[in-house]
Amino acid sequence: MTTKIFTLTCLFAFVACLACLSSTAVAQDIYASISTTHFTMKYQKGVAEADVRKVATFLQDEYRYLSERIGLEMSKKLEVRMYDSRGKFQYEAGTLADWRQVVFSKNILHITPVQGIISKKSFLRALSFEFTLAYLDPLGDKGCPEWLREALAVEHSGEGEVLTPPMGGRLVSFADLNQDIQEYPDPPQRDDVHYVLDRTMKFFYEKYGEKKSFAMFKEFTNTFSVERVFKKVLGEDFPAVEKAWAAYIAAHSAPMKY
Repeated sequence: MTTKIFTLTCLFAFVACLACLSSTAVAQDIYASISTTHFTMKYQKGVAEADVRKVATFLQDEYRYLSERIGLEMSKKLEVRMYDSRGKFQYEAGTLADWRQVVFSKNILHITPVQGIISKKSFLRALSFEFTLAYLDPLGDKGCPEWLREALAVEHSGEGEVLTPPMGGRLVSFADLNQDIQEYPDPPQRDDVHYVLDRTMKFFYEKYGEKKSFAMFKEFTNTFSVERVFKKVLGEDFPAVEKAWAAYIAAHSAPMKY
């Protein structure tokens, strides 16, 4: 009996040791880092430092563009992790979607291997999209709706330039758009949803101007509702804005084919 207990104790200790070693190995996978003013760039040994610096420079430019227009500063550095294999990226980012190249998750910006980054135009769009989500993420706790944050992310990334109008876009409320996003939170690999998000931001630019459109984001401080922010910044009541937006989306959608 004593021998069995001793054997089981040794077995449990061995398993625990393996788990500890596995955890340590994962933690040590990201072995080097470069710190900038707003980012902590962590990268694995197979990632070229030159690629890390290219991404850091790109992100710094993105940050400068958004902060100058919106007027918000990140309260702390954003951690960016760059991986030397697709498998490691998917495991750490928690995604199996083949099309995803960059993922913002749990306050970390995960980036797939970037060999040939200069020629990957879609990669730069993905990086811009996910960073914008990271930059605006704190506003989610301050009343800024997800559809508005994603609208800016899609438009700013330039993704709308390669999208075509969906058939019969007939959204009647911002809640409809928010529901579409919630149904595909990964975020959606749905061109029709991203097209509408892109056009939503363009609607604000064209009707109210870029200055007021960007100013909306800074007004979300957990003090005002969306309705009060619209009234304060845009000078119109929420129903009027929503009605004009719905008509704009319908006008920029392809008619249904019968």
